[in-house]
Amino acid sequence: MTTAQVDDQAALDEGSALTGRLFEALIGSLELATVHLGHRLGLYDALRVPGTVADVAAASGVEERYAQEWLEQQAIAGFISVAEVGDSATRRYVLSDGQALALAEPESPVYGGMLAGMTIGLADLMPRLLAVYRTGEGITFGEFGDEIRDGQGLFNRAAFLEALPNEWLPLLPDVTALLSRPDARALDLGCGVGWSSIALAQHLPDLSVLGVDSDDASIMDARANADQAGLSERVRFEVVDAAAETTASYDVAFIFEALHDMAHPVEVLRAARKVLRPGGLVVVMDERAEEEFTPNAGEIERALAGFSVLHCLPVGRSEPGSAATGTVFRPSTMYRYAEQAGFSSCVIAPIQHDLFRFYVLTP
Repeated sequence: MTTAQVDDQAALDEGSALTGRLFEALIGSLELATVHLGHRLGLYDALRVPGTVADVAAASGVEERYAQEWLEQQAIAGFISVAEVGDSATRRYVLSDGQALALAEPESPVYGGMLAGMTIGLADLMPRLLAVYRTGEGITFGEFGDEIRDGQGLFNRAAFLEALPNEWLPLLPDVTALLSRPDARALDLGCGVGWSSIALAQHLPDLSVLGVDSDDASIMDARANADQAGLSERVRFEVVDAAAETTASYDVAFIFEALHDMAHPVEVLRAARKVLRPGGLVVVMDERAEEEFTPNAGEIERALAGFSVLHCLPVGRSEPGSAATGTVFRPSTMYRYAEQAGFSSCVIAPIQHDLFRFYVLTP
């Protein structure tokens, strides 16, 4: 059907609006790719002080003509600022304080630079995604590569190090009391690169934490992060299937934004329940999806659905007999999994967050 054959103005308007959205998405994708260049090439670090093209090229080791093109594009996009006007040779560029927080400071609560790397990492796997969508197989987390692992770690780093001890735990008094017991022990299932485990140990100086994950590279990063934080004696990391049985006992078991990625979530919850000391609890932090499926949903739901298509569902299906949960993790799914795992109750904690929902499970 050609445009000349379309006589339905409403359909034309709808199609035009959708194409406009796709064009905006194209711009966003291009700009994310340029942010990735800036991050990996050290260009943002070079812009902490005002500099010309030659200054930035010398500081970053980037060839000067490429540096010029990148700097002009970043200023056009509004990602960096012009500190001093001039021609292409004399113009000076710099990161404003806000731009630095978003692009150059990974511990900032508003850091967004990791989003670029995660997007690039997903694009790299497109040939594999095309294949598994036809076969019904999955892709392990490790196969998604360094960009996804690094990006996921950076995505939650500031929240774990700051919000977890200072905002979230105070709203979980029963959990905090358990973690404050003499010789208290916490289990961090699906710990990734370890920031959640490290944050718990930093906040509670008598707490011992075991973080486990099935991804070898994540555990190697987690151990390095614990060493750097000076916490290796109280925080250990092991490559373990989260559903595996263990004889150790823990006061609280945490699963931070990982249950929806696990192939066997009910088995993981059941294993967590069995290793709790008397009175122990399980805390699950997962995606704040809408209560029910809703077409034309908001930005958060759209982001969750997109990640599910490209990453979380393939990861969840990388083992036989997968529950195939996906990123759009609704409360009804959590309640069903908790009941099947043998918990007597599963309640939503009174923690308000744009991206996450918190559940406390009682054996």
